[in-house]
Amino acid sequence: MTQEIERVGIPTVIITSLDTVAESMACSRIVRGAGVMHVTGDPDLTAEEERNWRRRLVGTALKALRTRVEGPTIFPVDGVRGSRAMSEQGAT
Repeated sequence: MTQEIERVGIPTVIITSLDTVAESMACSRIVRGAGVMHVTGDPDLTAEEERNWRRRLVGTALKALRTRVEGPTIFPVDGVRGSRAMSEQGAT
């Protein structure tokens, strides 16, 4: 579906924890979410930390929309300590 929307000139982004699936479906802009059960949040974080996580997630998605890409490109969300997405990327 994203390919059809992009074909008419509208950029798209998908937020997912299954980035390899999104890549195999040729989604152009992929933002890596927190986890399978909670893609856009993290119940292990405090309310303030989760709010910051979600702001970074949306900010990353907006940045991805403004970025020209050639084929599937993953945009990881960074800078939020304590989130599973950060620990999966090897950050401390």
